[in-house]
Amino acid sequence: MASLLRTAVISCSNPLFSNVMSRKVQTVKMPCLRMFQTHQILWCQAPVKPGIPYKQLTVGVPKEIFQNEKRVALSPAGVQALIKQGFNVVVESGAGEASKFSDDHYREAGAKIQGTKEVLASDLVLKVRAPIVNPALGVHEANLFKTAATLISFIYPAQNPDLLNKLAERKTTVLAMDQVPRVTIAQGYDALSSMANIAGFCGGNLVGKLAVSKYYEHLLFRTGVKVSLFKVLIIGGGVAGLASAGAAKSMGAVVRGFDTRAAALEQFKSLGAEPLEVDLKESGEGQGGYAKEMSKEFIEAEMKIFAKQCQEVDIIISTALIPGTSPMQQTRFPLLL
Repeated sequence: MASLLRTAVISCSNPLFSNVMSRKVQTVKMPCLRMFQTHQILWCQAPVKPGIPYKQLTVGVPKEIFQNEKRVALSPAGVQALIKQGFNVVVESGAGEASKFSDDHYREAGAKIQGTKEVLASDLVLKVRAPIVNPALGVHEANLFKTAATLISFIYPAQNPDLLNKLAERKTTVLAMDQVPRVTIAQGYDALSSMANIAGFCGGNLVGKLAVSKYYEHLLFRTGVKVSLFKVLIIGGGVAGLASAGAAKSMGAVVRGFDTRAAALEQFKSLGAEPLEVDLKESGEGQGGYAKEMSKEFIEAEMKIFAKQCQEVDIIISTALIPGTSPMQQTRFPLLL
């Protein structure tokens, strides 16, 4: 703020001159007068437009049409919070069924149940997946947005330039949840990490259950045989990978972890997992806490490790999140969660 505000201080001493220049200059002490003036950058070039009251804005929650997508952008509890602030909320019929939220749940929270076109024409549209072509209507979801609407969703702009062009044509304001910076002040909005944490926890618990079942199988049916514990390889030591490692380890599985970042390997080790490393001195630290793309030699070396581990472990959990690719494309191994 100091760089935007300029303090004008009127001098505390004013020279008073006599009739002729040859005489001595006399100074008279005057009281100090200080004032603040607004910096030119903050001057309003045009009158400020009044904002739109919340009660005049409608928030729309459409049903996700991406294949096998079971999430919904807003729960009934979220609807209640928005209604309390004054927003109008409309939810597409059946939007929450896959998440075990019925239309009646949304009605009880204060939302109105409407059709696809009406919901997508809202002032603010909340989605999980980026807009795609609606096969039932034969039209792209972005074409159903009202002009100058606001979209809050996962977008992945670098992988969807055509989508960005469509949204730009509609003058849509887009808040991409996948672009939230991974800093402390933004943790409450970090949807990527929260989703990864849930996915890792669920995957780790599944592994743990399989480990327990294998333990009891040896215990009950192979008495006297040494118990062989369930072995798990986790590729990627981010939020999801560490959640998987912690959950699987707590339920008795033997956990091994691989990551290109030295810090992630240390975190695997702190959870009791065995860190796997490549015999190449190459750092995998990228910007924003993510791993960077490694060299061809490094990738070949890690693939040899994965091939060997596939012969030893019972299951592989790939949590490495690289925009534009899938775990299957990254590893090309059949046993993946």
